[in-house]
Amino acid sequence: GVPIIGRVGDDIDLGQVNLYQIERVEIIEGPMSVQYGTNALGGVVNLITRKSQLKRFEASAEGQYQGIGWTTANASLGFRPVERLLLQVQGGGTAFGGFNPVEGDAATPERTYLWNPKNQHFGGAAARVRIGKEGMVRYSINAFHEEVRNPGILRRPQFRPYAFDDAYRTSRLDHSVRQEGTLGNNLFLQTTAAWNDFRRIKNTNRLDLESGEQAEVPGMQDTARFTSLLLRPIVASRYITGPFQWQAGLDLRSETGHGARIRDPKSTRERYSTQGDYALFGSLSYAAADKLLVQLGARMAHNTRYRAPLTPSIHLKYDAGDALTIRASWAKGFRAPALKELFFYFVDANHFILGNDRLRAETSANAQLALDWKSTGNSKGLTSASAQFFYNDITNKIALFQFEMEGDEMVPVTNGGSLQYAYFNQARFRNVGATLRLGYTIGQFQAELGYAPILLYNPLSESDRSVQQWSAMHETSGVLTFLPDWQQLRLTLFLRHNDQLISYYETIDELTGELIAGELRQDGFTIADLTVAKPINDGRITITGGVQNLLNVTNIAVAGQATGTHAAGDSQPVAAGRTFFLRMNLNLGWN
Repeated sequence: GVPIIGRVGDDIDLGQVNLYQIERVEIIEGPMSVQYGTNALGGVVNLITRKSQLKRFEASAEGQYQGIGWTTANASLGFRPVERLLLQVQGGGTAFGGFNPVEGDAATPERTYLWNPKNQHFGGAAARVRIGKEGMVRYSINAFHEEVRNPGILRRPQFRPYAFDDAYRTSRLDHSVRQEGTLGNNLFLQTTAAWNDFRRIKNTNRLDLESGEQAEVPGMQDTARFTSLLLRPIVASRYITGPFQWQAGLDLRSETGHGARIRDPKSTRERYSTQGDYALFGSLSYAAADKLLVQLGARMAHNTRYRAPLTPSIHLKYDAGDALTIRASWAKGFRAPALKELFFYFVDANHFILGNDRLRAETSANAQLALDWKSTGNSKGLTSASAQFFYNDITNKIALFQFEMEGDEMVPVTNGGSLQYAYFNQARFRNVGATLRLGYTIGQFQAELGYAPILLYNPLSESDRSVQQWSAMHETSGVLTFLPDWQQLRLTLFLRHNDQLISYYETIDELTGELIAGELRQDGFTIADLTVAKPINDGRITITGGVQNLLNVTNIAVAGQATGTHAAGDSQPVAAGRTFFLRMNLNLGWN
């Protein structure tokens, strides 16, 4: 329930999200702006932390080694000194020495990494107190630190060689308080409060390879800090007779950014910016019949920089039988530009990227229809089937574009002649597709198969009839599990195939100088993993080993093509190639 802050390159680095002691992961597809606000335009991935234990003492540990030199170790301890108090601590880390499938210069092989070396450390603690029959208060603190090293290329190798080395250090500190309990006999109260701190420091040093001396490079050091405050109380009905149920809540957030690359002209503090989002949201459920449930939701918000529209949603659920459920939904979404998109200033010898304080907010519409069938018995054969159909339309989508100056105004260009980039509302994203899944059991084999055909809209087709309006892509996935009687082994094969992807962009014909439609083709690829798991000592110890990336995929081809000309093919790294891993999990508990 607490948003993860700190975007690098417009994305959250999922490698910084430690999943140790995560009990389960919930994924909700489609706009969730009514419940979660501005950054839930396309859906929500909610990580649910393990908050309880059966025994008075519980301890766990895990260690993993991967063939490319990736080592992970984690441990946790839970103690309940009295019945209503639970104390938890955890910690761990990751060490990776870097990897490159192609050997570099024998004299300096450490300077040819495709996957850069990194070290991660994390730690956390929590205390939960149960209040009354159903109430509780839980406080948690979590800290994370990562250092990524990016060695520079060797310069002047014949005479006093040197290199410019980069180091990226990221720190996260998160505090949160969660309260749950009842208000009288018919109300349930849940309150979440959090403070999050994200810092990223970038250092560039000049390394003299003969003497080993390092010196900071002036103008190439940077520190960025973002903090976030959250308060979200929710009141919901419970144990109320009748067809109506409801919930209502407040979502109060404030985010600040500070650093040399933050340039907010309206801020009273230099290199500092802030944005607030304060909202009231609620939903009303109506059981129209024994099998039909209708839920209406809405969110009213005040954003300190943007006029936030009313965000509505409607959800329908129909139980067509004991095994079949039909769901339909329609929802609007809203996302205000982030501080980085508004006020970012990153200009040095290698970069020219600017924020744009004239950005408009993104809005979206989403429609879904889903059918889910699950076998009600233990019969073999088909055990589950689902089909989901969806449509997404995001307008004013924010993306980086090359630009030129016309007077005092930045204007996006698509001719590739500018090396300056800024954020603009020039992109539109639309897609329509389906997700189909089947579950099947035959003897000791269990299979889960998935297929997702998706159509992506090409905005360039509106101005160029030679561009097809929609590009098709297909994703196929499968999980095959074998459970032999021998030694309680569990063998699992994971497969996922991403089809070729074709997209279009504006470019210039090298012969005529005219604007034409360029075509970008990205090859498809298949990732396959094989794992074998063996429990020992009644499940207290589990040993898992296997091979990742069985087909040894490393790079995929990316080529651009336009009328009359052809650009040389390029490649994009996907994975580090075939590698083995070995992991051991230990779980202990006693009273």
